[in-house]
Amino acid sequence: MYNTSESQLDEEFAQNIKEGLGTRSQKRVNPKYFYDRAGSRLFEEICRQPEYYPWQIEAALLRQHSRELVWMHGKKRVTIIELGSGSSIKTRILLQELLLRQPSLYYFPVDVSQAILHETITRLSADFPNLRTEGISSEYIIGVDKANSLISNDCQIPNNKLIIFLGSSIGNFEPKESVTFLRNLRNKMEKNDNLLVGIDLHKNKKVLEAAYNDQKGMTARFNLNLLTRINRELRGEFNPECFTHRAFYNSSHKRIEMHLVSTIDQEVYVGRLGQSFSFDKNETIHTENSYKYSIEEIEQMAEDSQFMLKRNFVDKKKWFDLAVFSPA
Repeated sequence: MYNTSESQLDEEFAQNIKEGLGTRSQKRVNPKYFYDRAGSRLFEEICRQPEYYPWQIEAALLRQHSRELVWMHGKKRVTIIELGSGSSIKTRILLQELLLRQPSLYYFPVDVSQAILHETITRLSADFPNLRTEGISSEYIIGVDKANSLISNDCQIPNNKLIIFLGSSIGNFEPKESVTFLRNLRNKMEKNDNLLVGIDLHKNKKVLEAAYNDQKGMTARFNLNLLTRINRELRGEFNPECFTHRAFYNSSHKRIEMHLVSTIDQEVYVGRLGQSFSFDKNETIHTENSYKYSIEEIEQMAEDSQFMLKRNFVDKKKWFDLAVFSPA
């Protein structure tokens, strides 16, 4: 398995916390730091909650359209690269379909969590004897570079690629950043490759807010785990009981926002940084955005990032879209 060095990841985390909590304006932390071992497992629990429709609908769309997605490449053998693979549970639907039509399959899951990659690879190897899995622990674009290098250096690996980016993770980018990201990704692709992106669509505010405020409080635990990670890895002294989870729909920006709200005036020391951070009562740490899109906005996103929008697979309620992009 390919890993970005742990020291590099630690330094990036420390720098993000130093800058994000040290600002005089809105405090924020990059949402990629949710996904340590505990955070990844909590997110799997979120996906099991009845309020969290994105996971359920996306999985249903994959089951319904997996054969069509696989045969988009004709009779050529396909290699899969997945960005933000996590436990690869939904991906199994595509893996199974591909292994029905080709004798073996190469799969490159890319994820920032080394621990989750190890667990996922172990399970997949046991369940799919003809699956060749090479985990890549890194940022997305670096991961695609690494996968492309492995593919080009091994003539046994098919060069016909399906890159998948599920879970509406594209919504975590600011709209302009999503275009930049997709354009960078397009530059790593060849004309016969395809990109499958899960995108959450606009819908009723109550449905959206319920999905990020589940009754069992799994999303709250997921959000608060960020403070536990700072304590563990950066010798922070956060008391999670002095913060609460808040998630709401911001209609002017067309996004769900997640925040950690300080319940008291407090100062928190982070030993690794040798620095204290002050919080006023009700001041927040902005931890995540999740932008929602219309089909028209998805078409514009594809055009702006120099992709061709090949297909939209949308559920009956029109709540979620599996969009297929190909290099224009």
